[in-house]
Amino acid sequence: MTEQLPVLLVCLAIIVVLAILIYVSGRRQISALSAVYEARLTLQQILANTHKIDHSLDDQRRILCDAHQRISAVTKGVPKPIL
Repeated sequence: MTEQLPVLLVCLAIIVVLAILIYVSGRRQISALSAVYEARLTLQQILANTHKIDHSLDDQRRILCDAHQRISAVTKGVPKPIL
């Protein structure tokens, strides 16, 4: 039994070290995942603002295009000035 005691203690020490390493790596993974999640939320907010700007630019483009079509339709009917 005394011969097996050091082997058992070494095995126990290895198990404890492995458990600590697994715990630490799990903590690192959790903190890394939370950092990635925060970055994802920030990107989603930026993209939401970009989509709002895109929609407002599209609306402005449509308004300008409609105004241009109306103005050019009116000016086509006006005779050219004689010089």
